[in-house]
Amino acid sequence: MSQIMDKTYEHERAAHKTFKLRIIYNKKGCLSSGHCLLSDPYDFKLDDEFKAILVDSKEGEGLQKGVFFKDIETTEPHLIMNAAKTCTPKVIAVIDLETGKRIAP
Repeated sequence: MSQIMDKTYEHERAAHKTFKLRIIYNKKGCLSSGHCLLSDPYDFKLDDEFKAILVDSKEGEGLQKGVFFKDIETTEPHLIMNAAKTCTPKVIAVIDLETGKRIAP
């Protein structure tokens, strides 16, 4: 029976679509709740004041000071989508780079 379960839940990496996304994060509005880190520990960590840091991001050119962005390619978009949706002050946005549409929150 375990062999059947293993094959049923086996994931093949090639079968997953790769999503090209832009994460935009306004650090000034962060309330230090940590929901982003719990939802997406790959793209977020906390600084000494417990405010979120968007890992490997750049401060936005043409955006206001304190707004950071990062372009990613992922087969697991639910991680960043959950981070944006659970962010208490809603300071995380996710843009689909293929369509140009905002997809979260």
